[in-house]
Amino acid sequence: MSAFRRRLGVLLTSLLLLSGAAPPVAPAPPPSAPAPRRMRVVFLDALPDNPFRRNVVGAMRAAANDLGIDFVDSVIAQWPGEMLEQVRRLVSGRERPDYLITSIHRGIGTRVLEIAEQARVPVFIINSGLRPEDEKRVGGPRELFTWWIGQMLPDDLGAGERLAWLLFEAARARGPSPDAPVRLVALEGPRRDTSAILRNEGLGLALSKWKGAELLQSVTASWLGDEARRKTFLLMRRFPEVQVVWAASDDMALGAARGIEDAGRRPGVDVLVGGIDWTPQALQAVREGTLETSLGGHFLEGAWALVLLHDHHQGLDFASERLDWRTPFHPLTRANVAAYQDVLARPDWEAFDFRAFSKAANPRLKHYDFSLQTLFAQRHGRLPGGPLDTNATPRPPPHEHEP
Repeated sequence: MSAFRRRLGVLLTSLLLLSGAAPPVAPAPPPSAPAPRRMRVVFLDALPDNPFRRNVVGAMRAAANDLGIDFVDSVIAQWPGEMLEQVRRLVSGRERPDYLITSIHRGIGTRVLEIAEQARVPVFIINSGLRPEDEKRVGGPRELFTWWIGQMLPDDLGAGERLAWLLFEAARARGPSPDAPVRLVALEGPRRDTSAILRNEGLGLALSKWKGAELLQSVTASWLGDEARRKTFLLMRRFPEVQVVWAASDDMALGAARGIEDAGRRPGVDVLVGGIDWTPQALQAVREGTLETSLGGHFLEGAWALVLLHDHHQGLDFASERLDWRTPFHPLTRANVAAYQDVLARPDWEAFDFRAFSKAANPRLKHYDFSLQTLFAQRHGRLPGGPLDTNATPRPPPHEHEP
């Protein structure tokens, strides 16, 4: 009976094909819903030659992976016209971002904000902000530019002051008496960069408070180590009495150390040198005693910005806490540099959990805690030197020196 049915089925199929009729087709399954598009964030990377860039971008990539963000590191040109043209292309193309993270250089901050405002792309600024005169004119986030939604900037003013303070203290401790004067030269960054301007102002504050500190000359080395080396050599020849070189960046501090050696003196012994940024080379120099100190910690601003933007995209506006965040700098010296250097020399940022800092991912979280101590505690426990400052608690300035 079953054989008869099979032959009958074959006969009917053959008749249908001969007649031109198509055999019955099973209905197609309904189309699946399209996968939700991942949040897209572009970082306008103006730090290609900066030694601390590796940690900035590495931490951002790890945070983006944890938060499910499509992260694009877009290295931009160094000249203002080219920078602005790249910004226009990014915010008007097919793959325009949901958010733009940028740092401001060469005095073009307001132009970048104007372009983003016209394109209605939210902007978050990190690392280096508007020049003071521009800030006075346009205000802060969500004032004149409503699509400029926030910023997280280093406490550059405090860093310049604190660096000077640490160098003055160290020089005074090595001097012949507590009342002995401290003579220094200073290496500034580009005089149009906001971070350079503020760090230099911080040096000025320290000089106004410390009795007996004498600035012999201040020159710009434009963040360049080789330029700092050349100018420090000349300064050592001009001012053989120099005890301290204050440098607005680690690259310049390392260049200054080489310039001191070129002049026949010993950095860390005859002349104390300090910088800012926590670059790997500077931390090694601090460990060896060539540099007195390096201040840093601000390389995580990009990762923290991604946490804030992720929550903003989820409907949790960080404005409930603040729009303008400040990152404190932490000094590393020979007393505490080893533990931090071990963490930062070959960092595995993917091993950290950046979702732990997100309110959207952790509904019980009431306040953002963007601190190095909390992050490093995930893998390394408590680091030496006591609790570090957080963005929520700005570092108070040092008290005026009283000899």
